[in-house]
Amino acid sequence: AQKRGNATAIALSYTIYELGAYFGWGLSRFWGVSNWSSTLNGRLEEDPPGAMEMEDVISTSNNWEIKNSNLNYREGRDLVETRLVNNSYCRENGWRDKAGFEHWDRSKAWSAQLVKNNVGYRFLRSAELADADALRKENTPLILDGLGCVSEKQFTAIKIYLSKGGIAWLAMPFGSHDEKGFLRKVPLSAELMKEKYKNLLIVDSAISSNPLQKLISTGSFKPVLKQLKGDLRWAARIRIYNDKPVIHFMNTALLAVPDPLIKDISGISLLKDIKSLIKDNDCMYEINTNKIDLPKLSVISPELGELQRPVGISKTKDGFSAIQVNLEGVKIYAVVQPLNS
Repeated sequence: AQKRGNATAIALSYTIYELGAYFGWGLSRFWGVSNWSSTLNGRLEEDPPGAMEMEDVISTSNNWEIKNSNLNYREGRDLVETRLVNNSYCRENGWRDKAGFEHWDRSKAWSAQLVKNNVGYRFLRSAELADADALRKENTPLILDGLGCVSEKQFTAIKIYLSKGGIAWLAMPFGSHDEKGFLRKVPLSAELMKEKYKNLLIVDSAISSNPLQKLISTGSFKPVLKQLKGDLRWAARIRIYNDKPVIHFMNTALLAVPDPLIKDISGISLLKDIKSLIKDNDCMYEINTNKIDLPKLSVISPELGELQRPVGISKTKDGFSAIQVNLEGVKIYAVVQPLNS
């Protein structure tokens, strides 16, 4: 399955067709995309006995989806709480920091921390970073980590955004080079620091620390969804369909079991099984109901068949509610959605 230019894939052993296909299918649904792919094609010299066609492999999950959770990916939208900047100028010029890390290494580190803390985000590209009006259309924080190469147009847009009260989290370096990779005599960060913008926070880089957790613990950032109970390795991601929230759950503690016999043409073992390392599947989350309306919800999963488990909802304080999510019996993927949706 592919996640917006960041590929995550899994090779399938022919002994676990449906499980492997289900993993790719569930990963696609978690990220809100309609396509998934297998890396098995072309990796074997010949098909083992009992090999299935790909359409037969995925049919079980697809049929379950149509009947129980037929969500329209094109109409669904992500709950975006932060905008993670990925500036192509850094890649085009081969920029690296003093430790040898690329800008993309820092973006990946932020992505992992955002997923771990169940924070909705989207990537913000170089063209949008140069458009002050586009930046101001949203009030979510900009994450600027290791933007070594920054154009004057981007810098102007960022300054306008900050001067109008926009929020940004900045990890150095910033603007040490221009968009063509030439070193500036004075980095653009020096000018930003002089202006003392109210909502510009200087943070540590995600490549070497956990700035997101610090922002949450100090109250500088308050995510819509906060886990109160259960294994933290269940990743939860909110998307909106027909103006109603749907929470996708993905297990990030899966253990790949290699097949001792079946190997691909490179001698790499294929998967024989996938095991879950999660033991506590009784999860509780607090949701900011000022931002998300909560209808009656149920837990469903292809692994649970036709079973629908009601989600307990209780008010914790003004503007907040707790939801009780029982993921027992689910190894890989589940979805919490409005009843009868």
